[in-house]
Amino acid sequence: MPPQEEVLAAELKVLQAMCTGTPEGTVWDKGMLLLGTYPFRDTVHQLIFDVLQEINTDMPKIIRQQLPRRLTNKGFPAVDTEKFLAPHGLSTTQAVELMKKLREWSGGEQRGDATLR
Repeated sequence: MPPQEEVLAAELKVLQAMCTGTPEGTVWDKGMLLLGTYPFRDTVHQLIFDVLQEINTDMPKIIRQQLPRRLTNKGFPAVDTEKFLAPHGLSTTQAVELMKKLREWSGGEQRGDATLR
């Protein structure tokens, strides 16, 4: 398992790619498939992923419009959404590889496992 800050940086990059797409197109659907049960290490990252799931679109324009409002409606108006809508520099291949790494780093732990202990 890499250091915590490396995992958090990878989570942020993946979420940015899911929010804004890559030069080749969207990776939202791949993120939903690969990270649907992934236990994000940062609670804000988990919140962003959950909201992206609720928005249920891979269109960056709609995500940009809806993300702040939905977070406010959930009681999280202070979340810095611009951080998640910022450029990330990943290609589709790099974003998908990072998603796979996150899953690998979780060691098979799935979301919800912690609540069962």
